[in-house]
Amino acid sequence: MFHVNSSFLPSLFSSPTDLRTEIAIVLDGSGSIEPEDFQQAKDFVYNMMKTFYEKCSECVFALVQYGLIIQTEFDLRDSRDVHSALGKVQAMRQVRNVTRTASAIQHVLDSIFSPSHGSQKNAAKIMVVLTDGEMFLDTLKLETVIHSDRMTGIERYAIGVGAAFNKTSALQELRLIASDPHERHLFRVANYSALSVLLSTLQEKIIGLEGTAGDMLEFELAQSGFSVRFLDEHHILFGAVGSFDWAGGVLLYDTASTAAVFLNETEEAASGRNGYLGYSVDAIRTRHGAWIVAGAPRHSMTGKVLVFDSEQGCLKQTLQGEQIGSYYGSEICPLDINQDGLTDHLLVGAPFFHIDGEEGKVYLYRWDQETVCFSLKRHLHGHPASVFARFGFAVAAIGDVNQDGFGDVAIGAPLEGQESNPSSCGSVYIFNGDPDGIRGPFSQRIMAAQMHPSGLVYFGRSLAGGSDFTGDGLPDVVVGSLGNVTLLRSRPVIRLESTMEFSPAKISNFQNSSIIKAKLCFHRMNPQESSQPGLHRFFIRYVVDVDIKMERKRAEFEDIIAAGGEVLYARNPCAELQLTILPCNEDCFSSILLRVSYQLRDPRADLTHPVPVLDVYQESERCFQLPYADDCENKTVCVPRLKLTVQTEKELVVGVTKELSMRIHLENTGDNSHRTTLLLEFPANLHFNTVQESLQVSSPRVECSDSQRVPLVSSSLTCKIGHPVFKTSAANFSVIWQLDGKKFPNNLANITLTITAANRNSPVLKEERILRVKYTLSYTLSSALPVIYVSARDGLSQDTHLTFHINGKNRFGAQLQLQIWVPVFLDGYQLAGIKTVMGTQVPLFQLPFCNEFKRKKNPKQLQTQT
Repeated sequence: MFHVNSSFLPSLFSSPTDLRTEIAIVLDGSGSIEPEDFQQAKDFVYNMMKTFYEKCSECVFALVQYGLIIQTEFDLRDSRDVHSALGKVQAMRQVRNVTRTASAIQHVLDSIFSPSHGSQKNAAKIMVVLTDGEMFLDTLKLETVIHSDRMTGIERYAIGVGAAFNKTSALQELRLIASDPHERHLFRVANYSALSVLLSTLQEKIIGLEGTAGDMLEFELAQSGFSVRFLDEHHILFGAVGSFDWAGGVLLYDTASTAAVFLNETEEAASGRNGYLGYSVDAIRTRHGAWIVAGAPRHSMTGKVLVFDSEQGCLKQTLQGEQIGSYYGSEICPLDINQDGLTDHLLVGAPFFHIDGEEGKVYLYRWDQETVCFSLKRHLHGHPASVFARFGFAVAAIGDVNQDGFGDVAIGAPLEGQESNPSSCGSVYIFNGDPDGIRGPFSQRIMAAQMHPSGLVYFGRSLAGGSDFTGDGLPDVVVGSLGNVTLLRSRPVIRLESTMEFSPAKISNFQNSSIIKAKLCFHRMNPQESSQPGLHRFFIRYVVDVDIKMERKRAEFEDIIAAGGEVLYARNPCAELQLTILPCNEDCFSSILLRVSYQLRDPRADLTHPVPVLDVYQESERCFQLPYADDCENKTVCVPRLKLTVQTEKELVVGVTKELSMRIHLENTGDNSHRTTLLLEFPANLHFNTVQESLQVSSPRVECSDSQRVPLVSSSLTCKIGHPVFKTSAANFSVIWQLDGKKFPNNLANITLTITAANRNSPVLKEERILRVKYTLSYTLSSALPVIYVSARDGLSQDTHLTFHINGKNRFGAQLQLQIWVPVFLDGYQLAGIKTVMGTQVPLFQLPFCNEFKRKKNPKQLQTQT
């Protein structure tokens, strides 16, 4: 019989006191937090406690809310009743007002971590502070509270929400609250809706992994094989996400020698803990050999992708995520878009990237063979209306599915549409390659709701492609969903070039009807060979629209303005069309534009094979020009030489001048001038009356129309000269206006003439005439002058009244002057003196009267201005 000495056995069990973890949550309830944000904060606390209760049977909680007042929602004793504590979280009301963070932390020391309130001496003590900004109107200093002796042994986590922590002072407060190192204890999120991404991180940091304790694990929970890729035929890559306390790493295994090399960050990289390096692994092909790429979606909470040199076993580059909880690096996909055997791009998925929900996005990096590193090119996104799609959850290179010589990509969004239809959700997006990388946006969106049979859930959670599973020479795509695998077959992509030839090539007779024959053909561009049966048994259906830019058509197909039909793709796909050219008396210069649009039609009833489609990046319509012939001695460009001469009066007298005539001479000494047009701009006082053309037979026809009129400002007149063609000749005509008898602005009449033609590079002629404007006025002056007898020797005086009447209309606001001469001295004797001057005005005549007068010695002048 053996006696077991217990002193040599390790302790397998600890007392309940040693295992207990006391967690005090300090929640900011100040007035700067909106009610909906405070509700999200309560949801975060609720979910955190619920999760911890499930994982940690010896965890107890206390909740303190602070604002103007600081109150204990429940202490460590109350939290033993799980349902009651969780109910108190949801029933909590926001206290609002100021932000007294230091006082709230002191309250935890005084009233939570105290034996009188249920705290145990040897229990692990943790404080989690959740706030949206720096302190405001707090009587305590944060430094004093944090550095007090009573804080010894308490591990503090600080969570800052919002943009307030972009300020240095606020961020310093947050760092002071958090224990060292800050990489482990300090968290920042953009808004309250992003708090949920911190739950799993806090769980691992606070309560650890079930069944582990003590020193950091190395390979005990490595989970080698979490992700697997072949580096080459002799080497396999294994992701070991759990190694080194879940920092993770990559195991490079040599199948020939059975040797293995472990790749990860150095132990000094503390931010790599719980990083999950090896969550995704793959190989890139460079001129320097095969390199290794591995994702660590929880590294530094924002995620990282590490690039290793497989031969030297050293870290060459690090790609950093940008948002906490986005799971950047959970999916990586090297691409050889130009299919030269070397990696030229890398896709990195961040399926939990959040703006309004968990939209997700994918980062596209370009590989530079010279600098031997990746650089960010742009981002790929799914449908903007899908808020919780988790776009980028799966990414796969799928080969050249559209048969253009460049590799393509499939990206899964397995939660897209789950809110509206939980029984059928998820989508797969197809992005096509081109010489510059990946085209944007996506070319195809395949939704679970479109699949048959329906009911696929999480469609797009996994993807694979690039192989021909159906034996038709085209790559296919395999899509995983919950309990199902779906095979998507590639469809043959047809690229066509349409051509049209005219006979004769130009319209030579535009004055009478004529016939033009058109031959429409479709040519195959870089046809891809495929073993699919019946590939060439479809039709090309086309429609031709005539003179698409003209409202009044100048051509037609047998009394219709559009023609249509179809041709068999397998044969010579051409069609003969007959075009009738109508007589032209307007625009006989610009080409007739014909638009050809086409599509494919497959008449087969058996659709066991995919139906061919047109290339989505190639326009399925094209325009052709049927030009008018021009007689300019075989010149490339017909150049007219126009000369404008204008004659008119230099002065207008309103009230006398009834009509204004402008004589215009336009001469063309060069090539034919097409659609020659004169634009006349003149004051609104001039009213267009008529155009008098020259009686000479050789003079081209002139047609004018009053095009527009802006009341009280200006008017314009458009004249067509010799339309459609103004040949070598001269046009002589006169434009006649009537005056409306009103005042001209600035007392000037500005008339501008502009000559234009439709010929290419034809110069614009411009002339301006400025006419002075005067006005006529009609007034009558009447007065009854009495006979006055004066005796200079008697020295007697008498008053005499003289009255003058001025009659007329002052419609133009002219200033009038009346001079009255009165004799006041004769042979040295004073005969009279001006006693007073008075004036009255009758409103009908609008004659302002002024009592201003000037005196002169002999004779007396009385000057009155009206």
